[in-house]
Formats: sequence, structure tokens, C-alpha cells
Amino acid sequence: MEQQKDANKYSIIIPTYNERLNIALIVYLVFKHLKDVDFEIIVVDDGSPDGTQEVVKQLQQVYGEDCILLRARPKKLGLGTAYSHGLKHASGNFVVIMDADLSHHVSVLPSMILKI
Repeated sequence: MEQQKDANKYSIIIPTYNERLNIALIVYLVFKHLKDVDFEIIVVDDGSPDGTQEVVKQLQQVYGEDCILLRARPKKLGLGTAYSHGLKHASGNFVVIMDADLSHHVSVLPSMILKI
């Protein structure tokens, strides 16, 4: 089914802590599944020591800093506050919250957006 162009913007908040191995894959999958959708990805990293922020910065060079926003925090402050922090930076009129560990299937985003 072909997805129609949507006037809405979606802010996808992805909290991270030591997700260096997953963040590039989830970003790729979001871009793959949301080709005709206006969205931004807000990565809220809690001071990951594994290089997660460096990977996100590389992804910004590929996809653009306007599409991938890194909103880092200095230390691990928890999942709930990471979502709140991401919401402060969201510019979309709809917000999607996803886990970086791929436990939320990106492939359902198009059908979810169509139902909005």
C-alpha cells in the first residue's frame, strides 16, 4: 500500500544508553519506513560511555542535523526523564516514543500514521 503525503510532523523520541550497536539500525529503519512522512528523530542519550553519541553525530552527517537531533544529558538520569527531555525538544504535532533496543517494531509506524 502506498503511503500518502501527510501534512503532520512526527517527532520520534529515542532514549539511549549504551546503544552504539542499535542506534544506526533503528535510524535506518525509520528512514526506510517513513519515506513520505515529515519527521524528526530526537535521540536523548544519557552519557553513554560506549560511543553512542559519536555514532549519532555520524548519522547527523548522513541524514542531516535537522532530521536527527542529539539531545545528550551528562549522566544516566532514567527513562522517564529522558522522554520528558525529548518532549521539550519536539517540534512535531505528534510524538512517537521508541526504544533503541528494537523492541518496538519500526515497520508498524506507517500503518499507525495512516490511522491518525
